[in-house]
Amino acid sequence: TSFDSIPNGWAAINAIPQDGLLQIIGFIGVLELFIMRDVTGEGEFVGDFRNGAIDFGWDNFDEKAKLTKRGVELNNGRAAMMGILGLMM
Repeated sequence: TSFDSIPNGWAAINAIPQDGLLQIIGFIGVLELFIMRDVTGEGEFVGDFRNGAIDFGWDNFDEKAKLTKRGVELNNGRAAMMGILGLMM
């Protein structure tokens, strides 16, 4: 399958080979069920999936700095969503 043979929009879903579509769905399922979850119950906030393994100095910040950095990250995500929306239009 080449990229030129895939149509635009929702018609592209039907053009993906069945094995490829199952691979995509399986990968998303593995991420949802086993990787992207709060296994240890230590999450400080919704979406905190560090599970005690990755810190990058987050615990060294005071609460005000943590709230500021979380707000900046949310705004960057919103800007990215608007950017991709603009590309799709």
